[in-house]
Amino acid sequence: MKYLKHYWISVVGGGYCCHENPVEKRHPEAEFPGLDVRIWMHDANGVDVCLSQVPDTTTVNDIFDVHDATLKCVQVLTEDEFNSVATPLGESQSLSQQANQEDDETLKADLEAQATAKFEEAKTALHAL
Repeated sequence: MKYLKHYWISVVGGGYCCHENPVEKRHPEAEFPGLDVRIWMHDANGVDVCLSQVPDTTTVNDIFDVHDATLKCVQVLTEDEFNSVATPLGESQSLSQQANQEDDETLKADLEAQATAKFEEAKTALHAL
């Protein structure tokens, strides 16, 4: 399995949506056969970004933004980089579910705080990629 971070593609303009969240957009499934989007979050500028998996047979290379040569519209990730976001995000979701089922308000608040901390950890890891 290969891992990547990528932005959506504009249906209208056809370019990667690295700077905005247009209404009409699509995942780059045609460009990366077997694309399996696992995580959908926002980059540091509030733009939608995804972490996905593709089969080993799919060719993936970093693709840089045409307007900002330092910004990668598609970035190949290691499994560890992918998991640096996926693991705390999964833990955050699990803690949130536990909090929603909790009747004790003190425990519920503690679980919600832990969930928020794990989400922030995932967000920080994503922004570091």
